[in-house]
Amino acid sequence: MNNSPDFLTQLTHWLPAWQTLLPILTLLILGGGFALFLQRLLGRHFNKMASHASISPSTVFALRRTLNLAIWLIFFLLLMRQAGINVDGIWALLASTLAIIGVGLLAVWTMVSNITASLFIWIWRPYELGETIEILPANIKGRAVDRSLMFTTIREADGSLLMVPNNQFFQNTTRRWPNRTQLTDFEAWEAEQTRGANGQHTAAVAVQQPRDLQPDTTGEGNPPV
Repeated sequence: MNNSPDFLTQLTHWLPAWQTLLPILTLLILGGGFALFLQRLLGRHFNKMASHASISPSTVFALRRTLNLAIWLIFFLLLMRQAGINVDGIWALLASTLAIIGVGLLAVWTMVSNITASLFIWIWRPYELGETIEILPANIKGRAVDRSLMFTTIREADGSLLMVPNNQFFQNTTRRWPNRTQLTDFEAWEAEQTRGANGQHTAAVAVQQPRDLQPDTTGEGNPPV
């Protein structure tokens, strides 16, 4: 009989501790599972993005590490707040840091994308300087007068200059009007083959022409007068 009051007394002491500890354990289990799921989901997304875009594996690895670190940092901050630790200052610092990192990553990605596109333009030659080009569906039309690592300069008909990012030539359709004096190797080869084929066809027709249809230059075939 004397044990019952002692048990109730101990239970009343344990209940406040369990009321604090139970939400923390729940957040630890559910939040940790969600963080792992989100980490794998983002990993698959980055793998698909790396296979369909011109992104180096080192860049994808750096982005994955940064996002994984941010996910687990947010999870531990939520856990600390649930435990009663004031993390408002840490939240403000984390938000500011993530904003700066996001802007920096966007700027770096834009620069890398345009520099890579400039290299690809130099290799595959979707246009040549001096040609009239049009970017569709933006309807940007003019003469390509200059190209740098970041931009291609297009002079419109009214004389104004447009600075077009180089990666736009791989994200849109480009229409070009080559100069008549500037032919590509294939166009020159095609024109030469066409002229050669026409010459061979003319010679073959002349050889196969019947003798009675050829003009008589000896006078033997003329009718007597």
